[in-house]
Amino acid sequence: MKKDVFNVELSKINDEGIRKSTETILELMPDYFYEIPASNSGRFHPDFSLGEGGLVRHVKVACRIGEELFRDSVFCPFDEHKKDLIRMAIMLHDGFKSGIIYSGHTAFNHPILMRDFILDSIKNLPMPEKDAEDVARMIASHMGPWNKDKGGYEVLPVPKENDELFVHLCDYIASRNFLNVYFEDNEVIDSAKRVKKLEN
Repeated sequence: MKKDVFNVELSKINDEGIRKSTETILELMPDYFYEIPASNSGRFHPDFSLGEGGLVRHVKVACRIGEELFRDSVFCPFDEHKKDLIRMAIMLHDGFKSGIIYSGHTAFNHPILMRDFILDSIKNLPMPEKDAEDVARMIASHMGPWNKDKGGYEVLPVPKENDELFVHLCDYIASRNFLNVYFEDNEVIDSAKRVKKLEN
């Protein structure tokens, strides 16, 4: 199943309803989500997120950054329930990166497309409506200050709430093109594990 690529990230979600809701949405994502690079041009994302499956690797790194930031009380004033909602938002934030139907480029309004998809799916999700609305809100603002279209019109909301800022930060850091993250079998690995493997 498509969602299996996120088994590690899904296992971090403690609330069963939120986890199952995330799995449901992941299964409904277009096939291209699991296939395309995070950036078609290669200018705006690091090497690990380019090539086939690059968008998935970008999302996995954003999730890992979230887990690291959860350990720091400066960045994480959240209870366990809110952390689970944030995990869901990060996993789904780029689900329609190239539109509902694959367009071959980044759809500027992709955060709105994903937000609306979640809101339209609320009745089919085993989680409270308010929680789904919170996840949709976090996703809608994940682009941060890059919220204006080519005409200079504000199309996307900017993050204001702490949870929105956190999701944006995770996505932003994961997209910095100087980053170098190592993967093994499509999973993020720590440098210590990589060094040990190189020594053997």
